[in-house]
Amino acid sequence: MRSKYYFFLLIIFLSSCSKKEEVLQNNLQEYLKVHSNKKLEEVIACAGSEKGNKDKVFIYYYPILRSYEYRYYETENSSVDPNNFSNYTLKNFSSEGVFGDKLSRYIRDLDYEAWGIVTFLTEGRIHKSNPIRLKQKSNPTEYNENISIELSQPESPKFSWNKSRLGEDAIYFQALVNENNKFISGTYTNALCFRYYDTSNVVLNINTGIPPLLNNTIKHTITILGVSEDNWVNSQAEKIF
Repeated sequence: MRSKYYFFLLIIFLSSCSKKEEVLQNNLQEYLKVHSNKKLEEVIACAGSEKGNKDKVFIYYYPILRSYEYRYYETENSSVDPNNFSNYTLKNFSSEGVFGDKLSRYIRDLDYEAWGIVTFLTEGRIHKSNPIRLKQKSNPTEYNENISIELSQPESPKFSWNKSRLGEDAIYFQALVNENNKFISGTYTNALCFRYYDTSNVVLNINTGIPPLLNNTIKHTITILGVSEDNWVNSQAEKIF
């Protein structure tokens, strides 16, 4: 009889520990502490607002191969210290694939501005994005089609674009998909142009190899994100060619 009693106490203890750990991991600082034995790596992430809707935010991130346990943490407002990770609590929102599922994004209805951070795990590593400043009220993402496409070399077009309205862009992301929404290429540059697939001005890419020459008999879509230093998407330009 006594053994059953101790077994019951053990179950209560283990359940209590599990709940305590779950509560701790709802705070980013505590979550990082739980995984402090893992090597800290980065997550490529940014955020922008929906076209015509200042209350809807998309938090984009690049889920690298064999990553898992994706999490999104957010502060209560934008006035806190973004580098104090105790200010971030876990949020649960739906997500979806974008750019041929090469990137993912959380979908967030938010009537105030804040800071956000994305995390995930890989074997022996914990990955964390830089703080993302959500500016859907003060600087909603500007949508346009202001991309010039030079097709003298149809299999290797050159794309050019303008700075965003406020001119606060730090880097530009170029995503290319075909008419079936199959991902072809994703690159980053500090310049206002990119020739596919010339990497002379590319500072970062998410391609696993060298993309193929474009098939000029089918339609493609090029999307350019102008991203600020605090990882907000100032502008999003998109064009079919």
